Amino acid sequence: MKSVIRLGLCVAALWGGAALAGEDWKDPAYGGSGASDEPVVYVPMEEKGSDKGLYVLLGGGTEGYTGELAPNLNVGFSYGATVGFKPTRGLGLELAYSGGMTDIDTFGPGGSADGGDIIRNGGQAAVTIGLSPTKLQPYLMGGIGIENHNVRGLAPLADYQDDTSGYVPAGVGLRYNIGSLLTADARVSYNIPFEQDFAPVDNDIWNGRYQALLQLGGTY
Repeated sequence: MKSVIRLGLCVAALWGGAALAGEDWKDPAYGGSGASDEPVVYVPMEEKGSDKGLYVLLGGGTEGYTGELAPNLNVGFSYGATVGFKPTRGLGLELAYSGGMTDIDTFGPGGSADGGDIIRNGGQAAVTIGLSPTKLQPYLMGGIGIENHNVRGLAPLADYQDDTSGYVPAGVGLRYNIGSLLTADARVSYNIPFEQDFAPVDNDIWNGRYQALLQLGGTY
């Protein structure tokens, strides 16, 4: 009889413990004090990384020519403005203005005309591909452009002439979003000419133009 009583007490204890455990599972405690019927709300973490949206950049730098053009054309001042849109953190679509001033080495320091012997103005459409989704984002850039070379002063005596031609820009860059609005962008590009006749050299991948720009602006 005592064994039956003991067995009954054990079963009752186990049953009561299971019931209490079931109540705890149904009504979880928050902060270790009591139960709550309020639903748990999960707040997503703030997204980090390179910003999306419209961006505008303005800046300056330097540019020069390569191949057969390098010995005769000095490194000069370059400037540009870019308007772009990033539908995603990795992809950018942009339109840009690009300008530059170059002196002809034959005429000595300062060239033959004030403000540059050859003034270049151009525009390009390009695509940028981000290599990481971070705030400091390296990227690749490529596109197509058209430019005009305006020859000034005594430059025609050195067989240079006014010309409108095309080019293919390819480069790398580094963009950094500072806060929610300010954007800094540094890029280096190599521009391959086609149908270019402003200089007395053949159109060739090696007779191109390099450019380094530092631009500041914002992403909105």
